[in-house]
Amino acid sequence: MQLNNSLFTKSLIFQSAAVACYFYIGYDFNRENFFGLLACFSILFATYLFLVKSAKSKSLDQLMVIAVLYRLFFILSIPTLSDDYFRFIWDGQLILNSINPFDFLPSEVSVEFPNKAELLAGMNSLNYYTIYPPVAQIIYFLGAWLSPNSILGSIVVMRSFVIAAEVGIIILLPKLLQLLKMNPLNSLWYALNPLVIIELSGNLHFEGIVLFFFLLAVYLLALQKEKLSAVAWAFAAATKLIPIFFLPIILRKLSFKKAALFYSVFGIAFVALWIPFYNSTLLPHFLQSVSLYSKTFEFNASVYYIIRAIGFEATGWNIIETAGPWLAITAYLAILIILLKKKIISWNGFFIALLFAISVYYLLALIVHPWYSITLVFLAVFTRFRFPMLWSFLVVLSYWAYSNPAFQENFWLIALEYIAVIGFAIWELMKDQNKSPILNFQKSNYL
Repeated sequence: MQLNNSLFTKSLIFQSAAVACYFYIGYDFNRENFFGLLACFSILFATYLFLVKSAKSKSLDQLMVIAVLYRLFFILSIPTLSDDYFRFIWDGQLILNSINPFDFLPSEVSVEFPNKAELLAGMNSLNYYTIYPPVAQIIYFLGAWLSPNSILGSIVVMRSFVIAAEVGIIILLPKLLQLLKMNPLNSLWYALNPLVIIELSGNLHFEGIVLFFFLLAVYLLALQKEKLSAVAWAFAAATKLIPIFFLPIILRKLSFKKAALFYSVFGIAFVALWIPFYNSTLLPHFLQSVSLYSKTFEFNASVYYIIRAIGFEATGWNIIETAGPWLAITAYLAILIILLKKKIISWNGFFIALLFAISVYYLLALIVHPWYSITLVFLAVFTRFRFPMLWSFLVVLSYWAYSNPAFQENFWLIALEYIAVIGFAIWELMKDQNKSPILNFQKSNYL
């Protein structure tokens, strides 16, 4: 890299430590070891900040290669921080056996297939229908089809798609930044982020595939190829549903006629992707699982935990079934208000609006898994805001819950996480009122 001797030495030390941490988390880690995880993340984020802050334009390509290599370290590993992959492989095996994965609960499937008992034993979703949309299901099927007898083999196949999507992001992200007249070095905030690398390439979450299609959609939109953009957006939403929440912003970015065409193409493409799985039970089963996220599950929440505590004092029981739906409605209304507030001229304003809309959504959510913050890191690349990068570090504190058999969360750590992130976000908003998204949507090329 284009570094002087001192910087080269520091870079070598940091990167050597990072490689050791990535290998440890990927191949020799027990998620009950919270302090080991925190130590590794601290080292990895120190490396991350050093590499991003010392980066020069001439070193961008080399740093992007390093980002890809970090991801490839995990290629043969079994996820150590998540057991979601058991359901991924399960769904893929069902499709391979000509069973619609949306039709049955795992306990209702009588067909035998390789590793069935192990998959059932490891699954954390035995009592609800699958919630994963069709693009994800296709990849699960390919994992089962190409490696029907091996859990690790299926993981490697699925991870290959995730890493390929991540490489696509790493290639396309600087190009879009240049197209929008922003600093391409900003792409390093995403490419080198340790949480992004570990949760996507390591733990096999599909946000990388979602963000690749969404990035492609925005790139095509910037080139004024609205119909192709709508198709790419549909693929993103048919991998995980979050990009559907982004759709109102199209009304602020395009004319009414072009927006109507965009929505029409998106709707046709999105529905078409579901056709192979459609039957009379698809919608009720899928909505039943979605409703669990607003009425049943809770993890690493912020506003909800405060409301829940107040509810306990007032009623003596958990008011999740009442509070959850109302928080969800409030979040959806907040997204609409932020995204439809005013005509958005600049692309910087486009991403700022999305960033704060989804931030509010997660602050009101009942569940905020660590990998959820990756979308915020991605959006922040196009803005001057860096609170998502802080969140992507502090969200690791939520893994305390895995360090004890009772799966008990530490509310002091959760409070620290959210107070620090919200405080930093407020500071960034107040730091320069002239650049506040509350006041206007100015373009920025901040690193």
